[in-house]
Amino acid sequence: MDKSWLHIPTEKELPVSFIYFYLIGFFLFVIPFTRSFFISITALSLVLVFSFIFYYHRTWNRATILWFLFIMASSFFLEMAGIQTGKIFGIYQYNQGLGIQWRGTPLIIGVNWLFLTYASHDIARQITAVPLVRILLGAVFMVLYDLAMEAAAPYMQMWHFNTGYPPAGNFLAWFMMALVYHTGFEILKIPTGNPPARALFTIQSIFFICISLYSLLFIP
Repeated sequence: MDKSWLHIPTEKELPVSFIYFYLIGFFLFVIPFTRSFFISITALSLVLVFSFIFYYHRTWNRATILWFLFIMASSFFLEMAGIQTGKIFGIYQYNQGLGIQWRGTPLIIGVNWLFLTYASHDIARQITAVPLVRILLGAVFMVLYDLAMEAAAPYMQMWHFNTGYPPAGNFLAWFMMALVYHTGFEILKIPTGNPPARALFTIQSIFFICISLYSLLFIP
């Protein structure tokens, strides 16, 4: 039996695979007939790409696993608190684009926070060896990523703010949470060194910018 479809892309193959994957996603979005299908598979697509990223994480130990779990759990419950109170990120609601929810919060959101911290930390490590600068850079990269993502999120049916574009407090909350999560990476000396993670972070950022520009120009 042909098992070629079971092939797992190598670390070198993954960045190119991600480019093709997100190009297909972009065309599914821009074609009105397939846009609802694109939205319906967004959560599954994130699970798929995140699985590839952490498949290639090299060093698993107790500190790494516990910090990963802490990031996923704390970010999820902070997002839930934000939804319920409107006092952390602003007044916003999640839509159906990110899949299954509990108390108005998608279950995948904690994994997304983990990936963004992991990937932005890896990018910062390529730039400087100074821990404090890496923490600050990683947090800045996450806020820049969020700036791109927020413009695309309503069009992708991920979430929307009642004020339209998020308030400044949303980005401040992102920055403060990112500082904590990146500090943990430094204190616990969690290794990254994952080229596909860096590539996916960049590709997703560009993808969100393209979705935003297309939506502003062509979607009423």
